[in-house]
Amino acid sequence: MWRRRILYALALLLAFLGQILDVGYLFHFIFYAVVCLPFLGLLISLPAMLGCRAVLTPSAPRAARGETVSWSLSLVNRFCLPLSRASYRLRVSNRLTEEVHTARTSIRGAMPEEDRFWTLETDHCGAVDCRIDRLWVYDCLGLFALPARLPPPAAVLIVPLPEHPGRIELPEGTGASVPLPRGRTVYGETYELRPYRPGDSLRMIHWKMSAKRDELVTREPPEDTRPLPVLTMNHYGPLSQVDRTLDRLEGYSMALLAQERAHEVRWVHPVTGAARCYPVAGERDWEICLAAILSDPAPMHGRSILEQALVRGPGAPIYQIHVSGKEEPYGKD
Repeated sequence: MWRRRILYALALLLAFLGQILDVGYLFHFIFYAVVCLPFLGLLISLPAMLGCRAVLTPSAPRAARGETVSWSLSLVNRFCLPLSRASYRLRVSNRLTEEVHTARTSIRGAMPEEDRFWTLETDHCGAVDCRIDRLWVYDCLGLFALPARLPPPAAVLIVPLPEHPGRIELPEGTGASVPLPRGRTVYGETYELRPYRPGDSLRMIHWKMSAKRDELVTREPPEDTRPLPVLTMNHYGPLSQVDRTLDRLEGYSMALLAQERAHEVRWVHPVTGAARCYPVAGERDWEICLAAILSDPAPMHGRSILEQALVRGPGAPIYQIHVSGKEEPYGKD
């Protein structure tokens, strides 16, 4: 852009000197034409510059580690006019590894709805954000530039490759279950009857039994006395070790879901020490948990969850399974 401005300044200087040294009408015409040329070019290019809108789109919302991901930048023009040039700065960052890659590039002769593609090799897991900074559009002469509206960033989750441990042997519950009325089920589950208490859902009221007893009776599912599996991990270390930990963590979570065992995933922020706890009762819960894991940074050193005692809730006891990339996971009550 500055080179074009310097060339225009030299052309304007030569036209001005020609007008001073020559009294003929030709140099007067050339001088005024050179003066008006930038404004005429801006006037012609202004609809395309103002109507330009950028759209940043990833190839997929998630990809497995080792796959190639790509993004496309589309310059959409509502007036269907081409742009002479557009320049921008591309910034790709991994929130887990804290790696940042930047590049400055430009597009010349961009037609409406024309795409530009970038690819990235995924060596490690993480939440990868791609954003466009400082998007500028230029007139046909390249002398004027206007900032364009930046597209929202596009994120891609680089997910681990699960290591399936097979069936996980878990201890059974230590408490005795309350005997239940035989053959009574609701929504496919057994239940017991108890007097109504304020705050109980009306959907759980047993209306026939309430009519016989002349008082409200509520269905109550039995309490699960089995220990709650809690998967713990340390969110720091060499990147290869963190990847291995995430591979094992997803494998253990999928194995527990296959055994129809709800569980929790816990870790601490490696820098602040803030506790992270996500209940997992299905694949959707695991996706939410994984997105949170991949969004926290993983430095070389940090705080360990093994330094903190797991808080036991009022329900079933906890059975901890610590997942590590260095050694086999172990469990403890």
